[in-house]
Amino acid sequence: MSVPSSPTSTSSAGIAKLPSLTGYRFILFNAVFWTHTLAAARFFESEYVNNLGHIWPYGTTALASFFILSGFVLTWGESWRNGLGRYWRARAAKIFPGHVVIWALTLILLAVVGPLAMIGPTDVGPAVANLFLVQAWIPDPAYLMSVYGINWSVSCEIAFYLALPLFIRPLLKIPANRLWAAFAVLVGLVIAIPAVINSVVGGPVWPFWAPLSFDQAWMVYFLPLSRLPEFLLGVVLARIVQTGRWPRIRGRWIFLATAVATYLVWLAVDGALPATYASSGIMSITVCLFIPLIALRDIDGRSSFMARKSWVALGDASYATYLVHWPVLAIAREVVGPTAKFGLWAGWGIVLATLVVTQALGLLLCRYVERPLMLRLGRPRSSRIPTVTVTPRPATATAPTPAAPAPAKEPA
Repeated sequence: MSVPSSPTSTSSAGIAKLPSLTGYRFILFNAVFWTHTLAAARFFESEYVNNLGHIWPYGTTALASFFILSGFVLTWGESWRNGLGRYWRARAAKIFPGHVVIWALTLILLAVVGPLAMIGPTDVGPAVANLFLVQAWIPDPAYLMSVYGINWSVSCEIAFYLALPLFIRPLLKIPANRLWAAFAVLVGLVIAIPAVINSVVGGPVWPFWAPLSFDQAWMVYFLPLSRLPEFLLGVVLARIVQTGRWPRIRGRWIFLATAVATYLVWLAVDGALPATYASSGIMSITVCLFIPLIALRDIDGRSSFMARKSWVALGDASYATYLVHWPVLAIAREVVGPTAKFGLWAGWGIVLATLVVTQALGLLLCRYVERPLMLRLGRPRSSRIPTVTVTPRPATATAPTPAAPAPAKEPA
């Protein structure tokens, strides 16, 4: 069964590449890596340095950006037009091979060296739920944090991938002049979700996520349904760009709006707003606007450092590197001593060495596991390439719109 074409689309030569968005993934991964390294591994004697992992919400912002970016790229690439079976097979080929390898290696590592402080429960139930990436749906810390617990976000991603064909039909039917209204509705959901959860959900404080209870933290931060509006923001933004409805917004205004959103998160941390907002996707409201801004640089044929081959290669491996980084941090923490703390020079040396090892292993996992299996399992059986029209934006006196780059399909 194929998803029908958008009512506003006509035939075109193909789909423009968006290499800068692939390079952007490398930046997002680094934000997550530094958050986990400082706030979770805590290699430094200085608690001020360790606390840099969570005093500013760059890690949670990067995670929200990954969800939005997935929605944008999948809508842009239109892989779902090849039929549901092919689409879901391609998504499974992207997600599961690397995950299964890291899941198995983590369990083997624990069998050899014994328990590691940063590795979660590995009982049969939680481990199996982790293997099939359904742990984010289960309101139990033992399941949510099982094995290498950071892949709860992949549990959300696979749910979004499965759900996209259900949402894409009505979203494609939204007239171009109402897409910003749809965007506003999703923003309203992002704002409302933490307020509702704060009002109706209680419970004792969860020490791992104070001052929230486990139920509050699970529902506002981990539950795929709560994060779905962020993914759909990416879908709607892709349609806004495709239909030529994106205005020429300067990056400085988006940075200013992001600063305001960051301040709101600080108010939540300080208690002026419900604490659920500090763990919500509220930062996605502004940072999502960077994604069309970056995409349009490629569409307009303008150069971007994120479009360089090295950045694209690192961004392409970002998923594999994300899978690898938590077990590597756990091993590094064990090797240097489970409770050992270090001065600035030694601490930064450990962190940078961990980053280099993580990146190298991620590139290897991407090249020798993820990419070959994606090509074998995810390749469509027909050579038909879906198409989409990108409505040209009107030229301005100061910034004429150059011709679009040579069209090609952008893999998600």
